[in-house]
Amino acid sequence: MDFTEALDIHMNEIASACTRCGKCFQACPMTGPAGIGDAEPAMVVSGIVEILRGAAGTVEADAWASACSSSGNCIPACDYGVNPRTMVRLAHFASTRRRSGEAVKANAMKSFRAMAKAVRIVSRLQIDADLLHALQPPPGRDKPARRPDVLIYTGCNVHKTPHILILCLDVIRAMGLSYEVVGGPSACCGVFQFLSGDAETSGRAGLGTLSQIEAIGARETLSWCPSCQTQFDDVIIPNHQRMSRDDAFALTPFFLFLERHIEQLRELFVFPVRKRVALNERPGYPGVMQAVKRILHAIPELEFVELDVPRVGLMSNYLTVAPRFKDELREREFRAAADAGVTTLATVFHACHRELCHFERTVSFEIVNVMELIGESMGAKADDIYKRLKMMNDVEAMIDDCGDLIRRHGLDPDEARDVLLADQLAATPLQGHVIEK
Repeated sequence: MDFTEALDIHMNEIASACTRCGKCFQACPMTGPAGIGDAEPAMVVSGIVEILRGAAGTVEADAWASACSSSGNCIPACDYGVNPRTMVRLAHFASTRRRSGEAVKANAMKSFRAMAKAVRIVSRLQIDADLLHALQPPPGRDKPARRPDVLIYTGCNVHKTPHILILCLDVIRAMGLSYEVVGGPSACCGVFQFLSGDAETSGRAGLGTLSQIEAIGARETLSWCPSCQTQFDDVIIPNHQRMSRDDAFALTPFFLFLERHIEQLRELFVFPVRKRVALNERPGYPGVMQAVKRILHAIPELEFVELDVPRVGLMSNYLTVAPRFKDELREREFRAAADAGVTTLATVFHACHRELCHFERTVSFEIVNVMELIGESMGAKADDIYKRLKMMNDVEAMIDDCGDLIRRHGLDPDEARDVLLADQLAATPLQGHVIEK
């Protein structure tokens, strides 16, 4: 059995298990923004089941699958053991594969190459070759002489914000643990190919990364990226189990691991962090959010504030399908944070940080990643160069600032300029909704 066959079996099993009751559709926060809020729930879910079985489904079902932000609200809504988020993600894959036809592999390759190019350039504009190698070791390296305590699987795009990874490794070292790192485009989870409808290449990438991780032989494998986590949870691991009958592989989200060691962290939190902090929450893995809050509560003198705002999307970039909705949610959160008098809005995930950090110049509070707060209490610091560059609001100023690293890494300045321009324009304030300092 190959990966594509295993995936088709997986989709048919989910289609057979679904009762088409429509409760998952009713729980979804994206139906209104997708323009299908008035659709009959059972009818839409029936269309999803048809897509999983290789048919065209319905217009509403296709729209719902395309609008999925992986918020996970649908998961507890199902009474029949189906994971609706997985079901809708697989329906989006099946629909994309069916529409793309002969172009599916070309589209997948284009998507992956664009991501890999951006990661390669943006990371090199911030760190030197030695640090880059430490955060993104090449595949095929020798197995370590001693079994490491943990392996950190980073995914790809977090390398655009390397200060986050630097702080993750600082924490692991402070805990007295040995570690190895697997990540970067050479260790892709396959999600970009999957979203393009290419099961074969997605499987080859994800299973290849799984093999890289297993070859290290760490006692526990930690994941940073929630997108990679869902790709492994929903697609790679189930198919790996079906193909190999091996159910031993698992990924533990990084913050769940830290929460398990909360008492050790309390001993390491020696510096007070006198800040009033709100969290940019994402609901896809609610246990991760609860873990982050517990860790923040353990930091001396940090005051945590709950914001009464909607929580949508696995990460901020998962809301790009509904840009106006995304902007409105962001500005609502900014207003609530300002009204609560917070000093700090802390992002959890890298994509959220990339899209929010430069708004620091227009709001009354700082925007940092939660790892910066953890590091501050432990005496560890890593400069957020990505935010510093993005707040320049001028691509030419960025190029000038990074000139030395551009030369040392042998980058093409014009290529770097194009990538920076795309990243710089990732998000802009709504007219009339900017909160002045």
